[in-house]
Amino acid sequence: MAWINDDMVLYHGCSDLSLFPKNSNGIVVSGGPHNISHNSNNAAQRADFGPGFYATSWLHQAKNWANQRVNKLRGRHPNVKAVILSMHIERNRFASLESLVFISDRDNYYAFVQYCRRGGIPHAALAHRGQPYDVVAGPVSMGMEQTLAIGNTDQVSFHTASATAAITNLAVFAVGTPKFDVTP
Repeated sequence: MAWINDDMVLYHGCSDLSLFPKNSNGIVVSGGPHNISHNSNNAAQRADFGPGFYATSWLHQAKNWANQRVNKLRGRHPNVKAVILSMHIERNRFASLESLVFISDRDNYYAFVQYCRRGGIPHAALAHRGQPYDVVAGPVSMGMEQTLAIGNTDQVSFHTASATAAITNLAVFAVGTPKFDVTP
């Protein structure tokens, strides 16, 4: 098969509460479906690569993320639903972004993750960086202090307006009832 350099397809797991804009009945209207700002309120502040908008190339992982979000919200919002967003990024546009990519959990990956999870400012504050990384990509780690990557997962975190501007065709891919089945 010939290489055609097609778009990367990524997924983001969230809840229907983060979809917007909504009308007075709470229904998503045109112009949505999600705040993909790198500073969005739903971004984990102490995630693997610091605050940002996170996506993955693995659909099952996005389902897990959406289910985890719903589980956290269910007490206050009993009707919350899990949602998967899909998005495209042109590979050449992605390549033009300032990026840090960990191809495995070796080569200082865990030092970077622990620094970010402890609240360190990971992008502009690093000694040789005068500006933030647009994106950081790599494996997903387990827990705060563990040095174990989760198999068959990845994450791409968007940290600047330039990075989120590279996302195209953002759409609701699936809605859980209320959560997703993630069994293989």
